Amino acid sequence: MRQRERLLEYAAAHLQHMQKALTQMNLKLQHVVADIAGQTGLRMIRAIVAGTRDPQELADLRDGRCKRSAEEIAKALDGHYRPEHLFALEQALALYEAYQARIAACDRQIEAVLAPLSAPAAPAEPLPPPGGKTRHKNALAFDVRTALYGVVGVDLTRIHGLGPALALKLVAECGTDLSAWPTAKHFVSWRCLAPGNQV
Repeated sequence: MRQRERLLEYAAAHLQHMQKALTQMNLKLQHVVADIAGQTGLRMIRAIVAGTRDPQELADLRDGRCKRSAEEIAKALDGHYRPEHLFALEQALALYEAYQARIAACDRQIEAVLAPLSAPAAPAEPLPPPGGKTRHKNALAFDVRTALYGVVGVDLTRIHGLGPALALKLVAECGTDLSAWPTAKHFVSWRCLAPGNQV
């Protein structure tokens, strides 16, 4: 889990490098797409790196769910494609995608480690449906809730503010034996989960 967190940080740095290269070319992609690392943003960045310069052709690559019109996107992509900034964009994209591949490898390894583990006793009740948003941008690529339910025997994500990734991180750091902490308050204080504590 720590390795995965580091990889996410490194990938985020290269995402910023892509954004900087786009800004230096006066391409305002970040103003017309919600996330330049989303489907539309990456599709357009890959096309720019591959040699596409026509703003309308780039705008036609937008995903159907994109809220901005093709005309708005084309207007934002009318810039100057200087070779040095294109080179920086290409480098940042390659590194970002390399880190995404390594993150996917981490996800497979984490899933493989969790697979053989199981709770001392099978959970008495089936896993309830998830509450709230179930998929986040940097979420692990497998069903963490179900895997953790099989290991711990309870749905840790039912705790307010504790999503699947944080629950997995807690189990990875502390295990399932919490006897080292006499009470729940001791554990919450130790993990800096209590309101007012600094992480």
